Amino acid sequence: MKYWATLLALAVCTVAAAQTTTRMVGLVEKIGDKGKIDWQYGVIYAKGIGAIPDNEPNKAKAYLKARRYAIMTALENLLMVTDKVRVDATAYAEDFEAKSERIRTEVRGFVKGAEVVHEQKIALNGAPAVEVTVAVRMYGEEGLSRIIMPEVAAQPSEPNTSLPVVIKSAAQPAPAPPQVASNVYTGVIIDTRGLGIRPAMSPKIRRQDGSEVWGTVNASQEFVIEQGIVVYAKTLEEAKANRRAGSNPLILRAIGYAKTPGRCDPVLSDNDVRLLLTANEASGFLNEYRVIFVVD
Repeated sequence: MKYWATLLALAVCTVAAAQTTTRMVGLVEKIGDKGKIDWQYGVIYAKGIGAIPDNEPNKAKAYLKARRYAIMTALENLLMVTDKVRVDATAYAEDFEAKSERIRTEVRGFVKGAEVVHEQKIALNGAPAVEVTVAVRMYGEEGLSRIIMPEVAAQPSEPNTSLPVVIKSAAQPAPAPPQVASNVYTGVIIDTRGLGIRPAMSPKIRRQDGSEVWGTVNASQEFVIEQGIVVYAKTLEEAKANRRAGSNPLILRAIGYAKTPGRCDPVLSDNDVRLLLTANEASGFLNEYRVIFVVD
């Protein structure tokens, strides 16, 4: 009875976890207390716990029973965390699932293929239990991107659509942009620190009037599925060291953000938009998704 009472308590906790809150810690977004999204490395994690039954004399069998239940719970939590992956400024993965039974089925199959990356024995209310962590990748042939990004690419582009924006003074001084005339740039780093920009699978760069400068996925789906449209970094030094930056990245400072639920699209000044597009004409780095956002 003690074993099943513990299982019931865990089931209640799992249901309660569906009412989640999210918070960013660096580049890791915590989804309630059951999982997290690591935006820097593109990995989605979730945990599950299984109580070790005290009525099973065989300790090995008792452990395996608890482990199976922990994995089952972890996979349920992983589905919940995956649903909360931010795709763009207005949509999460669960929004795409709600529109398509096929996508919903594919996402559930994707989650079932998760890998157990860590397990350990813990104490649960003074009783022994097994805690399991499972993980799936956001990008790559086996990643969530292979399901979601083709749907994003299939959406009509929005070249004439403007969104409301919030222009906000940056807490940190803007770096002095280099001169385009004497340089060929190998990528662009957008410094968004102090603006509360949140990571997403398909963000956009916007003008002061809210119109899109760049970001609609209309090029190589293979690249976007494999590596993602944007890389996120915590510092300028980290961004410069990323291979997407290349040897001579253009560094620009965002002045605000698009006022959307996702809050993932930075806004550039009109002068910096001209600078960015002129630099891109010379080397085409935007077409190769050589874009890095520095976020809080």
